[in-house]
Amino acid sequence: MTAVGEVLQSTARALGQSLERVFADLDRLAEATTKILGEPGTSKSKLEALRPVVEDIVLQHGGLVDSAGVSVARGLFSDADAWHQWWSLVGGKLVFIPHNLNPASINYYDYTEMTWYERPITSGRPELIGPYIDFGGADMKIVTASRPVLYEQRTVAVAGADLSMESIERTFLLNLGRREEHVALVTETGKIVASNSARFAPGTRFEGAPGGPGSVTVPVADLAASPWHLVASD
Repeated sequence: MTAVGEVLQSTARALGQSLERVFADLDRLAEATTKILGEPGTSKSKLEALRPVVEDIVLQHGGLVDSAGVSVARGLFSDADAWHQWWSLVGGKLVFIPHNLNPASINYYDYTEMTWYERPITSGRPELIGPYIDFGGADMKIVTASRPVLYEQRTVAVAGADLSMESIERTFLLNLGRREEHVALVTETGKIVASNSARFAPGTRFEGAPGGPGSVTVPVADLAASPWHLVASD
């Protein structure tokens, strides 16, 4: 293996390990949600009990997780047709982030149509979505890790975490080091997540096959097939 190949492999492993830790915590969040839903009561206020779990998740990832929470299926609660229980770290404190869930409103945030919500429900597996602009929510470019939440053998919610693009880029650059080669972290749809070159601007589309010869897959055990690859060019 060439020197650049070895560096790409080690960088891919570092990125994959950080993502695997996030998905492990989403498993924990999903389990806590299932337990809460099994308790008496049909009010959305039940989900407030998830706060300590989410706070632990957000704090322990060193800036990788910007926010996290649970989005429930329609009709699950008696006092809300839909509910998006989401927290973010603001000024060092975990803050509940309200969303406009009124379908009649011009600023309606319909999370049920978001890819990060739809895909894990359809696949029944954890998913890694983005980068994308979450106009209805945080209004910023993010990556979302999400997984289905099961209760009595049916999917009733999605547990998710919004990941910091800056933190992902930092891990990428620290492990890649200073190199002459132009290297990009690319999604399966060709979007650039991070790079060490002005040639590959994050958020733009990579011209070429992201999973072609010479690329290195970012291994994430929880995913059926990792959507991210490292690609190098002279």
